[in-house]
Amino acid sequence: MLNTNLERFRSIRARTLAMVQGLSQEQMDYSPAPGTWSIGEVVDHLILSVEIIRDDVAELIELTKTGKQPLLYRSAADFNITPFFIPKCALPFLELPFNFLNMFVPDSAREFFVRYRLIPARAADIATPRRGRSAAELHDGLRSSLEELEALFAANLSLDYGKMIHQHPLLGTQNVPHLLYTMGLHEERHQSQISDFLTSSQVPRAGRDVVDRSRSSL
Repeated sequence: MLNTNLERFRSIRARTLAMVQGLSQEQMDYSPAPGTWSIGEVVDHLILSVEIIRDDVAELIELTKTGKQPLLYRSAADFNITPFFIPKCALPFLELPFNFLNMFVPDSAREFFVRYRLIPARAADIATPRRGRSAAELHDGLRSSLEELEALFAANLSLDYGKMIHQHPLLGTQNVPHLLYTMGLHEERHQSQISDFLTSSQVPRAGRDVVDRSRSSL
């Protein structure tokens, strides 16, 4: 299951790279409205998200190697992602109810809301993108964050990732292979956002040509 979901994520990340590969700095900095992330900021958010998960997986690996229970709980304070209609200041008071509801919410429902933009969400503070990064930095970051994640798994091939558990009040309880699957859904969500940006009449023509080519090649 780990290899299947890792290969799936590789394919999703390859599509992200294809979508932004030919974009200029001006196109990377394009934002459809004031206060809305630019294409580059969406890309940086994806880079940061993988780095966060990689660090969490590394912590689970270390717990396993030292003979401790491989269970990692990330509280709402640690990773304060929230639906847009819920203020972040309310999260500490909702953590217990969310954890209780997670016992009854099917994985398919959570996966739907991760994958599709039906309900807007606020990113966790630690996954908030850095503004003004160069196109070259962003391209390199997309590649290197995946390579570092792959290297982590390659260095620990003998471990049972199905027994390593990651918990979060909104994202639920997942083992590492499922966590990889959820990462892919999250990236697909933002791919649709990038696609919307690139097909906007406000973005330079070259940007729309790039996304058209990326679609036809996949």
